[in-house]
Amino acid sequence: MATTRAKANLPVNYEEQLAKEASEIAKRIAAPTGDRIRFNANRAFITPDGMEGETLEVVIVDFVSSNLFYDGPFDRDNPQPPGCFAIGPEPSLLVPSPNSPNKQAETCSSCPNNQFGSAQNGKGKACKNTRLLALMPSSALDNPKEEAPIWILSVPPTSLKAFDSYVHTLSVKHKTVPVGVITQVSLDPDNTFASPRFSVVRPLQGKELGTFMSRREEANQRLTAEPDVTQYTAPKASGRGAPSGRGARR
Repeated sequence: MATTRAKANLPVNYEEQLAKEASEIAKRIAAPTGDRIRFNANRAFITPDGMEGETLEVVIVDFVSSNLFYDGPFDRDNPQPPGCFAIGPEPSLLVPSPNSPNKQAETCSSCPNNQFGSAQNGKGKACKNTRLLALMPSSALDNPKEEAPIWILSVPPTSLKAFDSYVHTLSVKHKTVPVGVITQVSLDPDNTFASPRFSVVRPLQGKELGTFMSRREEANQRLTAEPDVTQYTAPKASGRGAPSGRGARR
């Protein structure tokens, strides 16, 4: 009863403050684990619930752009968090997060690691450019009263043009955005590495839109949650991307 009285006497302005903090706390924690769609080589998708298939029928509830720079060698047994990262809606306006432990530049567009030819092997970029998609299975329409999962798909650099072209086509040809249609996601069989491709199944109609539009805020919070960099280890001074005055760990 004491707890009830304390809550009842809590000033309204404090309640509003707590509600505001609750809505913004997702920005301070890492994204939930176990919600990522994985690739089985270039043959199939593996969804978080363990299902495997060559195609997915989903609704892209929201998406953002993400840049990730790993300043140490890849170790499969001991994966390291990125030294520098950026998340935002517009790729041309991305800036490294102030929480990046080894910030590489003031803006992503000016960063030498975000230029073609900067990768150690090949002509690509040392910084990994991706689009992060928040997806819901189209089967959510079969049981609208049940809360369907939100899955995250990271579009690899080899598929950025394909995804951006798809979004552009939706805008120009269909006068809509990804959340307005059911999308089929498949893998390009001509690529050695997993390269998702996107096509329209059909537009969503009327009440169908509400099933997905109502989850947009949740999807955006999941997409913009920053990676956990608490286990970051600075590379040796002689290594690529070694900390400098601007990139010292904060």
